Amino acid sequence: MPHLPAFNTILKSKITKNDIWVMLICLPFFLNLAYLLFGKRYFGEQRVLIWATLIVCVTWVISWRLHILAGHYMRIALQDVTQTARRLLISGCIYVPLTALITCALFYAFHITGFLGYRFDLQNFILALLSGLLINIVATSFYEGLYVFEKWRSTLLEAETLKLEAEKLKRENLQSQLDGLKSQVNPHFLFNSLNSLSALIGKNPAKAEIFLDEMSKVYRYLLKTNEQELTSLASEIRFVNSYFHMLKTRYGDGIILQMSVEKVHEDFLLPPLTLQMLLENAVKHNIILKEEPLVITIGTDANDNLTVSNTLYKKRLKVQSSKIGLANISAKYRLLNQPEIIIDESKTYFTVIIPLIRNYK
Repeated sequence: MPHLPAFNTILKSKITKNDIWVMLICLPFFLNLAYLLFGKRYFGEQRVLIWATLIVCVTWVISWRLHILAGHYMRIALQDVTQTARRLLISGCIYVPLTALITCALFYAFHITGFLGYRFDLQNFILALLSGLLINIVATSFYEGLYVFEKWRSTLLEAETLKLEAEKLKRENLQSQLDGLKSQVNPHFLFNSLNSLSALIGKNPAKAEIFLDEMSKVYRYLLKTNEQELTSLASEIRFVNSYFHMLKTRYGDGIILQMSVEKVHEDFLLPPLTLQMLLENAVKHNIILKEEPLVITIGTDANDNLTVSNTLYKKRLKVQSSKIGLANISAKYRLLNQPEIIIDESKTYFTVIIPLIRNYK
């Protein structure tokens, strides 16, 4: 059973714009009521016109306020849209008798006082009651219609607000995941670079010095670019050329980089450090020899894809891998709501196809 509102709560309820509209809708009924009370005398005698209009207007305001109090009570007790039919039924059981009671009281008051020479007319009295029934149907329908419409609009706005909040939370969650993926790359790159530097120091100190110099340049660029969600293919190519210089310092003729990127694709976008991670992945899992060099090819195709492939000559000993590189790229594409990357491995080649993102700026 719903909790019934206290009467003082109803009295304190604010008059709404809809309440004012209902009052104005009911005004013609009360002016007609004045005419039904006195007939042709209402317009024929100035004294009757003034006093009868004044009395029915006071009655109009009192009646309106009583009806509105009942209406506010129903809005609080049965406020759900699904309770509209029940609310209409109970409202009708309150409004119609209340209007009839006020009409009877007005006619009776004039009858017993004989004010302004009033004479009771049964036909006009019945017409007044029927008019009261009609105005109740019209006013209640209008009042309830506005209430249901506002509830429906409020529900839509609430649903839209919840949807926007859900999308905001989703974006924040995706951004958090992207930031998490970005944070994986820097220490991963630094760790591998330091391993390479460590290997060079003992074998070739001169090359180690060159490698360290290139590494500092690359790492500064990496820190700057990794803050972005997307970067241009042209920027990635410039970066990967610097990164390849580090690899060349260490492996010499054992590694070869071939580029066949169309000019039209240079403004396309992709997640930062994508190429660097693919080169790093190729170096990590393959044997690199001068006699049988690791050939890495970077190119684009007519379908706006970036293709990175390398010759396959896997190390005999299984390399311990955290699988950050490919998993990182794949996760970024999913979080950016882009097509999945394609990984293809044959006996001689390992290929990764990256969908490029069109730049509309």
